Amino acid sequence: MVASRPASEPIPLTSGHPTTDFSIVVPSFNQGNFIGNTLDSLLQQEYPRLEILVMDGGSTDETVDVLRTYGDRIRWVSEPDEGQSDALQKGFSLATHEWLGWLNSDDIQVNRALFHVDRAVRANPNADVVVGQGHYMNKAGEYQRPYPTIAVGPDVDVCHELFTKGYVAQPSVFFRRSVYERAGGVDRNLQFAMDYDLWVRLARVGSTFVGVETDISGNRWYAETKTTTATLPLLADVVAVQIRDYGRVSPFIVQAISDYLYQTIHANHSGDTHHLVYRTAYFKSLWFALNFRSPLYCARGLLRQQIAKSGPVVGDELSMNELAKAVVKLVHSRGGKFLSSLIKQES
Repeated sequence: MVASRPASEPIPLTSGHPTTDFSIVVPSFNQGNFIGNTLDSLLQQEYPRLEILVMDGGSTDETVDVLRTYGDRIRWVSEPDEGQSDALQKGFSLATHEWLGWLNSDDIQVNRALFHVDRAVRANPNADVVVGQGHYMNKAGEYQRPYPTIAVGPDVDVCHELFTKGYVAQPSVFFRRSVYERAGGVDRNLQFAMDYDLWVRLARVGSTFVGVETDISGNRWYAETKTTTATLPLLADVVAVQIRDYGRVSPFIVQAISDYLYQTIHANHSGDTHHLVYRTAYFKSLWFALNFRSPLYCARGLLRQQIAKSGPVVGDELSMNELAKAVVKLVHSRGGKFLSSLIKQES
């Protein structure tokens, strides 16, 4: 059973004559508990011009048994591979249709997603990449919260959006084979941020991005997911992409890493008291370490760039006045403790 759409979502499309051909690659490894839900979310749309290719990495659970139940409604391969990026690259090389996308074997499409994308393509014949909205869901497939995403449109610099925000709901992105090939395809050397890397390269080759305002995918988020268990490797991939393509690292990514390190190294052991001061110190140190290759940008950030108070988000920036008050509070607290210790020693 595909998870219900959020109550705020519009009624799915039920009419029209789709003309867009889609090939959706489903990379899979030992996701037998979820892959049926994933495939059903594609097939239950009853989209007439759809090719599904499951690239399974030699699963040892019930995945293959589940795949066999779909007969000729899907194409699938189950053999050892070199990870998700390798599976995607192989899948796209086998795809026969013009428009491509991928759906991880624990994610889903919702609200007759392909019909919405087809409508966007028909309305924008020059479109190369379609970016829809999405949401996070828990392990049971229950809606949790919206998936933040970048802005797209005729007056939007998508390269800049990808640098400053980086947000894209991967299961809600579709692209033409021609621009995929022009951008160089999926990088097999990346195992965590291969999607972000591809979006940046699609933007840099001049692809035309258009948006779909409807929530069309659910991204399953739970403790065992790869992106949850490998936060630093994921962010390291993003840093490598940003340094390669932009020559610097964005405030959002610097803070995502610095807050993670602060929480792991400091807060988990010493508590969260005076967190604004300590998080700022982590941020500024990491800013220098990651951006020293771009001296002017690095210096400007050291002087002016502040953390977002509620975490690595765009906006909600800590003011200098707030930081000064936090520093005074820390110094007062430390000074009081120091004086108290001296008095105890003398007594």
